[in-house]
Amino acid sequence: MLEVAGIGKDYRVDGGVFTAVDSLSFHVAEGELVCVVGPSGCGKTTLLRMCAGLLAPTRGTARVDGRDVDGPPEGTAVVFQEYGRSLFPWMRVGANVELPLKRLGLTRAERRDRVAEALRLVDLEGKEQVWPWQLSGGMQQRVAIARAVAFRPRLLLMDEPFAAVDAQTRADLEDLIRDLWSRLGITVVFITHDIDESVYLGQRVLVLSSPPTTLRAEIHIDLGPDRDQLDTRSAPAFAKLRAAVWREIQAAKRGAA
Repeated sequence: MLEVAGIGKDYRVDGGVFTAVDSLSFHVAEGELVCVVGPSGCGKTTLLRMCAGLLAPTRGTARVDGRDVDGPPEGTAVVFQEYGRSLFPWMRVGANVELPLKRLGLTRAERRDRVAEALRLVDLEGKEQVWPWQLSGGMQQRVAIARAVAFRPRLLLMDEPFAAVDAQTRADLEDLIRDLWSRLGITVVFITHDIDESVYLGQRVLVLSSPPTTLRAEIHIDLGPDRDQLDTRSAPAFAKLRAAVWREIQAAKRGAA
């Protein structure tokens, strides 16, 4: 579904060149849920924006469903970290969720049905007429997720979407993403700085190096499809995988080979 081949991004800084991402390659199969972690400032968001067609790479390519990314790919949705800036405050919840559906040529009734279904999937049924500012932070992020789900994407890119919510809300949203991914069969690439979250959510964890960023390690998460916030996180296998990811990130910070 997603193939990243030798992608890199350079920025001109103070008359010189700063290489944020350099020759990064990986692939994500259809229906996978893959998490991406790395040291702070390693270019995770830059990578996601290149995959989403929101930022042009300096070299290399990203392909979605076999097609080179030269703009936002068809069938792709993005959920950003700052839900307060991705929802339009002058539009009610239903209108926010409906907005991207207008470019699909759906009738008003079809759009209304999709909005209602998406809000039901994220446990916000009946909230169409509520203003975003009347909702908690976690509920606002659910609206952003509902907007992506209503679009019925084949590929969902998520950029640290739970970084700004409290721990209890974060756990609920993690389980929501696992449930939606399982039920809808979509491909998910999930950027996070939280090691535990990456192990809990992903089938694989890709660990990035410090800049100039490359792929440092790929860790397969063999925890099975059914995961629970209490039992899964307290299992010895979870602790072992968490330690493996932690060691790679610490080595990346030191610049170790």
